[in-house]
Amino acid sequence: MDKDIHFEDKLWKAADKLRKKVEVHEYKYVVLGLIFLRYLSYRYDEARKELEQEFSSKVAEAPVQYQPIMERAIKDKDHYRSKGVLMVPEEAHWSYLIKNANQPNIGELIDRAIELLEREYPKELKDVIPKRFTQINLDSHDLAYLINLFTDIDFGDGHNGKDIFGRIYEYFLGKFAEAEGRKGGEFYTPRSLTRLIVEILDIKGGRVFDPACGSGGFFVSIIEKLEKEGIDKFKLSIYGQDSKDVVWKLCKMNLAIRGVEGDIKIGDSYHDDKFFDLRADYVLSNPPFNDSAWGRDRVKPNDPRFKYGLPPENNANFVWIQHYIYHLAPSGKAGFVMANGALSGGNVEGEIRRKIIEDDLIYGIVACPPKLFYTVSLPVSLWFIRKSKPEHMKSKVLFVYAKNLYKQLSRRQNVFTEEHIKKIVKKFRLFEEGKN
Repeated sequence: MDKDIHFEDKLWKAADKLRKKVEVHEYKYVVLGLIFLRYLSYRYDEARKELEQEFSSKVAEAPVQYQPIMERAIKDKDHYRSKGVLMVPEEAHWSYLIKNANQPNIGELIDRAIELLEREYPKELKDVIPKRFTQINLDSHDLAYLINLFTDIDFGDGHNGKDIFGRIYEYFLGKFAEAEGRKGGEFYTPRSLTRLIVEILDIKGGRVFDPACGSGGFFVSIIEKLEKEGIDKFKLSIYGQDSKDVVWKLCKMNLAIRGVEGDIKIGDSYHDDKFFDLRADYVLSNPPFNDSAWGRDRVKPNDPRFKYGLPPENNANFVWIQHYIYHLAPSGKAGFVMANGALSGGNVEGEIRRKIIEDDLIYGIVACPPKLFYTVSLPVSLWFIRKSKPEHMKSKVLFVYAKNLYKQLSRRQNVFTEEHIKKIVKKFRLFEEGKN
């Protein structure tokens, strides 16, 4: 584990040397785009090797019969899709970029590789990978340096490649969030929080929705849970919305490298609900905390989301909470991160909260330790809602005090460990089984 962390850190420090030439918001696209291209090629190569191995004995026994079948299968996009992999055209393959890394037009070749992938997979990749390699202030030597740097990533190394990629990818997201300050961190929910919420909800499939989806961290945690439990990830229907084009791209990339499609839309959830008719089995989210000036005056008259009251202009916490409730199916469940102020705020918010409690929708609250986020020290809680509680849970709410459950990674960062997650999840299971 430590060795892997040092490896990621080495990648960051080496790539970070070039940041003096480019603003962090631009540089982010370069690094994440190259990691994405590198990983697509790795997954495709692995799938092709597996295919060749499947056919090797048959071809050896009957080459005339099986050689043409294998060659057709190797060129069949649908075969790779069934494995959750995208087939990569030759001039978009990482090996082609390595071979041409020292060419003066390498920036053009990278942008062309992205265009090829967009044409092959418009649904998954159209306008997703930023084509900025001919525009940024990095010369061909800088780009060659980065290509060679990321070529050294060994996604195999005895591990599941996707896990290694996920760690490197999210490590970079986190480092960029730190570098950019709070604004950059809005879309990045720490992995230990997304994992805890996903485990408590115990998602096995169905419609999942995140109306503030950012880079798709909740979707990634759900997919990983299904894969770990041997559940077909295609039983999942993913819906997401975010107001920022930047994170829409990151979310689409995060899904594409895992071979999963999602209906991800750009729009302001406050006033432009892209999934108005959706009633999801699960709603998971980490909305902006205590968002002010959210546009109360622009809400349409009789908006059905706000049955418990219209929240004040200076705080959107109960806009989000009611939005989640509105989008739940009759048997749906929600789990989300919320600033602690939502537990105690008075006046209009207090009245809305009282009505939600009287309707018996809240079934769990987890009080979290400080410093779980890269850029925000604000204390948070996790809320869990059920549209319909079983009889033994009615009029009951499980409170879990988890403020002392954390591992300190640095002076600024704490995380829930695997053991902490299991401990909290166990309390929810006992509550759901009527045993506490």
